[in-house]
Amino acid sequence: MKFKIIILFIIISSMSFSANLELGFGGSAGATTEFSYALDREESYMSSGNRVDSGLSASGFLDIGANFELPNAGALSSVSLLFETEYNYYMRIRTLYKEYPEMARHRFFYHSLILGILPKLNFDYGISFGIGAGILLPLYSQSGKEKNEANWGLGSYHNDGLGSYNNGGYKEFDFKKITYMYKVPIMPYIKLNFEKNFYMSEKWAFKIGVNLVYNFGMEFDMDKLGEGGAKYYAWDKYKFSSLDFEAFIGFGFGRPK
Repeated sequence: MKFKIIILFIIISSMSFSANLELGFGGSAGATTEFSYALDREESYMSSGNRVDSGLSASGFLDIGANFELPNAGALSSVSLLFETEYNYYMRIRTLYKEYPEMARHRFFYHSLILGILPKLNFDYGISFGIGAGILLPLYSQSGKEKNEANWGLGSYHNDGLGSYNNGGYKEFDFKKITYMYKVPIMPYIKLNFEKNFYMSEKWAFKIGVNLVYNFGMEFDMDKLGEGGAKYYAWDKYKFSSLDFEAFIGFGFGRPK
């Protein structure tokens, strides 16, 4: 239904305004603030509770959509409606013991496909503001391989449906294991976008900008991860989210000067 509404909007808009193909491509890198909550089965004050940690992200993006020129709108020169696709690398950390952060921590790496929508308001002087939303679809994941990064609390020392494991817990997770581990195996996000375009021709531009992205994260399915004997080595609850500030550079085509 939402897809049909978007298509209808594009058709109606193209009948009312001059519409152009718009595309953009490039790369981004950012630092994340990680929010996580875990509840120990024994409700230990040392390992349970909220944590604020750090992480990082990097992406390669390709955006494609329509640009609608607004010749009589003053400083607002056009409106863009873009479909976002990205490859995203994301690393997050949870410190196990708040008072003793050097003792143990969880470190996870996610390789995801991003699919989203980004409407933008385009102003004079090549400036654009956008608000977008979408999902990160994790295709492959890893956990840290250092000795103090054992996946304690995820039932990873016992048979729990994930298959074979290495010393210190599971280290690699394909898409099948990811769908088993998490209650909903996608990460929804919302984003604020700001960019500046430097035109090389009437249609082509070099662009730089920043994004502020809130990733709603995922929650481990501890009912599955704690099956059988693993329940004595599993959290009762474990979920995470993040706030990502990233900078990007790239090229764009179709947004008029």
